[in-house]
Amino acid sequence: MRRLLPFLLLALPIVACDCGDEPDEGCLTSADCDGDATCVDGRCIDRAGPDASTDGCAPCGGECCGAGEVCEDDACVPTGPACAGPDDCSDDSRCTGSVCVPWGDGSADPTCNQVIVPGTFAPTVQCELSDAPAGDPFPEHMHVLSTPMVVDFGGSSDPDSPPRPSIVAVFDDGVDGSSEQPTGVIRILDGRTCTQTAELGSLQLVSHSSPPAVADLDGDRRPEIVAFKANGGLVAFTADATGTWSVLWRSTLADGTPYDPTGGGWAGPSIADLDDDGVPEVMRQGLVFDANGVLLDDSLAGLTYGSGVFPVVADVDGDGLVEHVQGDGAWEWREGRWNAETWSAGGTAAGHVALADFGAYPGTQDWSGTSPEVAVVSAGTVRIQTLDGTTVFGPVAIPGGGNGGPPTVADFDGDGLPEVSSAGAVNYVVFDPDCGTAREGSCASGRDDGVLWTQPSQDQSSNVTGSSVFDFEADGRAEVVYGDECFLRVYDGETGDVVFSQFRTSCTWYENPVIADVDGDFNAEIVIGNNFNCSPAGTTDGRPCAGLGPRQTDPLHAGLRCDDAGDCPSGTCDAGFCRCTDDTQCCLGAGCEAAGYVCEAPPEGTPGTGNTCRASHPRGTRGIRVYGDTADRWVNSRRIWNQHAYHVTNVDPYGTVPRSSEAALNWLDPELNDFRKNVQGDAIPGAAPDITSRTMVPGCSIDGGTATLRAQVCNRGSQPVGDGLAVGFYAGEPGDDTRICQAFTETVLGVGSCATVECIWDDPPTTAPGVDITVVADDDEANGECAEGNNRSTLEGVVCMPVE
Repeated sequence: MRRLLPFLLLALPIVACDCGDEPDEGCLTSADCDGDATCVDGRCIDRAGPDASTDGCAPCGGECCGAGEVCEDDACVPTGPACAGPDDCSDDSRCTGSVCVPWGDGSADPTCNQVIVPGTFAPTVQCELSDAPAGDPFPEHMHVLSTPMVVDFGGSSDPDSPPRPSIVAVFDDGVDGSSEQPTGVIRILDGRTCTQTAELGSLQLVSHSSPPAVADLDGDRRPEIVAFKANGGLVAFTADATGTWSVLWRSTLADGTPYDPTGGGWAGPSIADLDDDGVPEVMRQGLVFDANGVLLDDSLAGLTYGSGVFPVVADVDGDGLVEHVQGDGAWEWREGRWNAETWSAGGTAAGHVALADFGAYPGTQDWSGTSPEVAVVSAGTVRIQTLDGTTVFGPVAIPGGGNGGPPTVADFDGDGLPEVSSAGAVNYVVFDPDCGTAREGSCASGRDDGVLWTQPSQDQSSNVTGSSVFDFEADGRAEVVYGDECFLRVYDGETGDVVFSQFRTSCTWYENPVIADVDGDFNAEIVIGNNFNCSPAGTTDGRPCAGLGPRQTDPLHAGLRCDDAGDCPSGTCDAGFCRCTDDTQCCLGAGCEAAGYVCEAPPEGTPGTGNTCRASHPRGTRGIRVYGDTADRWVNSRRIWNQHAYHVTNVDPYGTVPRSSEAALNWLDPELNDFRKNVQGDAIPGAAPDITSRTMVPGCSIDGGTATLRAQVCNRGSQPVGDGLAVGFYAGEPGDDTRICQAFTETVLGVGSCATVECIWDDPPTTAPGVDITVVADDDEANGECAEGNNRSTLEGVVCMPVE
């Protein structure tokens, strides 16, 4: 049996020990200490006794602190070195009164935050899957045509349980360019690494261009996947506790006869509880199925538009019953079927829809202040109408033409009122009722044609591509996230300026990028699918991109932005842009080489002097890509985006669909009132962790000649840290040649909490003078913090020398 002995710290008196005892593993809190001792710096320290001398000392919780001690949390603790700020302190201490003082049990800084300067995006490719794993039965199915989904299949709502979000996407063989084909393979990817954890094509192929939906259908807190099945109908997949996937059901009639309707090949399912019984129903276009895949109603079987519509349902009139709202009508779910609302006269044009409160608009009915309006994209125009179909804005033609993609809704300009956006053939457009009509908000662009701003884009293939919205910087103005045939871009919501750009390729369907915390790190990421479809014969470059700048640069992207020199690899920030002299100065983060930035002259009119780091289009892309901010400045978000018609309140963070009577109405929440936009986390804007470390007395093996190094890592900031936090142990000064070993946390590091990590030192010194061990928390610098210089701790003169 291997036994562990204490290391001897040669700076301390040597104390003999019983070699059969377990080592002193230190403490996390004072509860771990015997008697009246307190936990300081990972060790149990005796408090001053109540009868101790009071000469030259200060009272502390009825006790007395002597020279070199301060009172913290009613305990006398030793002071550290002098400091001017948090970066001057180490060993899990903070700067108080110009000296470093150990943090108390459970303590944290609620004001810890990163200053987020709007527009200073520093994106990197966090992970991607572009090739099938070895031995995969569908090696050519690596092209994503539809919207990917994000969900945590773990089903745990325990805040300390490490989240494990997954990406769910349909992959195609890249041959077809349009119609519904029975060639789709659902792949499930680890959200942190993009490695494939399952492929479901061996169980059932699905339509290649229809997005799936995910939600808990059977009440086990573990979401299922529903998709448009190859050759018609729906199919649901479920996983057991071991993660093994199987087909839960294929759609049928009530008598068990297979029910496989085709049509509307790009449309995906929506999931909601229509009858308030706590069990969700599944919809596709106008069809309704129960949670077991049995057809409930086909009275709206002919409901469609373009290449299919996504069902949008909610109790819009406040009568306790759910309505299905489309551009050409509204139907109430009553007695197990859809029934036309008496106030819905119909006759308006069908289209893609979104719900939001755009203002107090009268229609043919006296609508209450709790009723939403309907944004409709139809046949190349955008309009806003009341529930009864009365048009209150538009229809406004999409500049440059195109049919128009499914709408998004958000407050893009920060005036407190929502706007609506859509993609056309040659432009992406944000429409604002304030631009030309009387409303309580303002038109930031000063236009009078109903358009807030427009930016060139390229979507000649379908011109119905979707988009998404997120407020990455928590400044109250949402950014647009949109991918056309050539680039994924993030646009400033108020001005339309492109603040982020990355090359992509797609023949375009209804797909849209999604924003979620896909890796459980409490920061948002962007997930997008790509494909080679429609590439010229013999190439994998996708559709040719028009109007590119020098070295195939994005003409709309002026370059990587910065607030100061520290934001730039080159160390030069001028007029808000990182300046460079060669491509190597454009590489940010571990995934920078895949990002395709090049050092080139910026577009004419860009302020400042010198070349900038611009997005280029060097080649085609396929599969799934995840983008994150190198500096972790993007705010937190939910770990779910479960369907194309996502609007936050339609599903909880764990994939549970709320009862219709308990479902919050998005448009009534002033913090929401949006559509196809994900929500930020609960933390304050800019909230950040502050990761520290403190050493612990380690142990060494008698018979193995190894040492077990231990440390505690703590989070003294205002935002949690996901599991997998890297902790490095170094012999002396940290460097590539001095790292002894590396450990990783296994749980979420909550605000004010600490965790113990350990790793093995294969060849520790056995004689004096020993080695100084330096511990570095966040060893790979993967987490943005409010203080980056206080992650170290040191244990001096470590030697693995058992005491006889």
